[in-house]
Amino acid sequence: MISIVIPCFNEEIIIDDFIDELNKNISEIDENFEVIFIDNKSNDKTVFKIKDKFKIFKNSKIICLTNYFGKEAAILSGIDNCKGESCIIIDPDLEDPPGLIKEMVNEWKKGFNVVYAVRKTMKTTFLKKIMRSIFYFLYKTLVDKNFLIPHNTGDFRLIDKKIIEQLKNMRERTRFLRGLVSFIGAKQKSIEFDRPFRKKGKSKSNLFFLIKYGFDALLSSTAGPANLITKFGVFSLSMVFAFLTFILINKFFFNPYEGFSFTIILILLLFSLNTMMIGIVGEYVTRIYNEVKQRPNYIVEEIIDS
Repeated sequence: MISIVIPCFNEEIIIDDFIDELNKNISEIDENFEVIFIDNKSNDKTVFKIKDKFKIFKNSKIICLTNYFGKEAAILSGIDNCKGESCIIIDPDLEDPPGLIKEMVNEWKKGFNVVYAVRKTMKTTFLKKIMRSIFYFLYKTLVDKNFLIPHNTGDFRLIDKKIIEQLKNMRERTRFLRGLVSFIGAKQKSIEFDRPFRKKGKSKSNLFFLIKYGFDALLSSTAGPANLITKFGVFSLSMVFAFLTFILINKFFFNPYEGFSFTIILILLLFSLNTMMIGIVGEYVTRIYNEVKQRPNYIVEEIIDS
């Protein structure tokens, strides 16, 4: 049996189309499927629409969470409750086409533990393209090369039982699925596809969400930003000595400059660097604080089984 995990949040506009498309594609595959919808406390009619149609699948369920715990927590709840020999994670916005599931299953049967989808082309806004490029650059620069994530990938992937069991053991609160799967390693295979633009509804990934998600991804995957603090400190100290040498030479051998413009600029620069360093440490401390509280990643309100 193969499980399909679908995290949902306010998807009432497109969920009917997604269910029809998903059912059409998995019906053509000679496998038993378990379809798991996770509702992340939607405030629209997402759950009601799923209830109306999810019985078209032979084996399906809806996991309703008590509150909005985030997409990563919703995916984890689906992984915790799946019973398949492998699990496919897919969003219901149809930007990740269900038509790729058959190819993923075929590659999995060849012996690959992870089969992930790579966006060969994608239709998105210019701002998101810039932010995505910055994120991948920072990730590639700061993260250990053994744990790098493939470029232009999302959560759309197939993972087998071996990877599922490892993910269940990783209970950190600040989660980044792509980073965790890369950390586990094993045999992985990519499948390229042209990602379409979202046909209905609006993406939940606004500017602030993307920035926060990017910070979570980086800080949960590497201590690189904290290590940069030492480098900034050495750089700042070097600048101070260079400036001091310049001032002394200028004072004793040349006519010293009047005014304090350059001094003020240097002070502001050092103050900005210091503030940024404190902010980086604060980001790590915040995440450590969330971890030591040991609250559950999610809380289930009810499970509706077909």
